[in-house]
Amino acid sequence: MIENDQQVLVRALDAATNPVLITERSGCIVWINRAFCLMSGYSKLELVGKTPHLLSSDRQSTTFYRNLWMTIMAGLTWQGEMVERRKDGGTFTVNQIITPVLDPHGVVTHFIAILHNFSLIDDERTAMQQLAYHDALTGLPNRLLFLNLLNQAVNGAMEHKQPLALMFIDVDHFKSINDTLGHACGDRLLVAVAERLGQSVRRSDLVARLSGDEFAILICGINQIDQLEPLANKLVAAIHQPFMLDNHRIETAISIGISLYPGDGSSVDDLLARADSAMYLAKRNGGNACRFSLADIPAELNAAKCPPTWPASATPDPE
Repeated sequence: MIENDQQVLVRALDAATNPVLITERSGCIVWINRAFCLMSGYSKLELVGKTPHLLSSDRQSTTFYRNLWMTIMAGLTWQGEMVERRKDGGTFTVNQIITPVLDPHGVVTHFIAILHNFSLIDDERTAMQQLAYHDALTGLPNRLLFLNLLNQAVNGAMEHKQPLALMFIDVDHFKSINDTLGHACGDRLLVAVAERLGQSVRRSDLVARLSGDEFAILICGINQIDQLEPLANKLVAAIHQPFMLDNHRIETAISIGISLYPGDGSSVDDLLARADSAMYLAKRNGGNACRFSLADIPAELNAAKCPPTWPASATPDPE
């Protein structure tokens, strides 16, 4: 069966994701699409024959509606923001465009309103921010967000003369776990590690996943190694406990490198480099341990980030 233009138009409007409402000149609703029903909570039977006043939230004044009606009755398009009320009593904010429909003589016969739900825009914006600044696997802040917050923390520490500590964390033997049990199991292990790290620190401490099996923790208000050592040991012990994933008993460990502000430097780059160097030293010495930049790293390693590979005489990095 060949559809005429009117049938195609009705199907297109009904499939549109934006809510659409059509009323007579009097304001009586003659048609709505599915998106409008979803947004308002009302069925077509409940809305057709009524007026849009059914959705009124009483947030707009009488003057607001008077100006709206004067505009559209003059044959002009009106656009503005309105707060409406759903059937369940909740409210939602929409940007609404109301366009008059004219007959061949220029007389207004109907109005068509196209709405865009601001709450959906906010949801989309929130989702985009989540993807941009958080790790998709663990939900933790990602490298971009962590570096931003670390930079803010260092600036705040300078201004208020307060200490902070940075922990670099790497999962020992992660590559062999991935190769043996598969990437899906490896991903679940990273999620479990992230959960244990989060459970082991204070609520004020920031845990992030930087990449792969690398995590970081920002700790403010602690400047002494003897204050940090119990926390670092707690983290090491927490991850050393076996994980049960997919009926596999997985034993792993972490290596932690720690740098302190201001002792290890006054810039983000200095703190990152020295925490990273300390972490590599912990891995070089067998892993399942923590190392402090000030306490453990030789002067020649303090000056720059450790090379990606150690000399042949050194103990291999327990990847």
